[in-house]
Amino acid sequence: MTVVPEGIEAYAERHTTPLDELLARLADETRATLSSPQMLTGPVEGRFLQFLVYLTGAQRVLELGTFSGYSSISMAAVLPPGGHIDTCEVAEEHASVAGRYIEKAGLSDRISVHLGPAIETIESLEGEFDFVFIDADK
Repeated sequence: MTVVPEGIEAYAERHTTPLDELLARLADETRATLSSPQMLTGPVEGRFLQFLVYLTGAQRVLELGTFSGYSSISMAAVLPPGGHIDTCEVAEEHASVAGRYIEKAGLSDRISVHLGPAIETIESLEGEFDFVFIDADK
């Protein structure tokens, strides 16, 4: 089942500025090596998340469901100085891919990948978040 009609999705993809080569490689690896590649955040969703994080001026972001890290990397690109993302992933294989690409992107200081059930991770995090992206347990 699709949420957005195929023609509209294709139009949006054609008219959305690609994020960068690193994210293209991440998307290719995700599709080739991880199960459920349809969960990948793509360029349209990535740009939309960037827009929301930038628009809100979010300093602290919480993401539930890292998958391969595409959305985390997308959002981190527009964080203000000192901004940080805490992202929760239950699957070690997914967290491993995300960690590699976060490091390649030079964003290890802005993104923390927490491995384990999100409910346990959230209990261990202090303070408030300015923006929360829930992308788990579909």
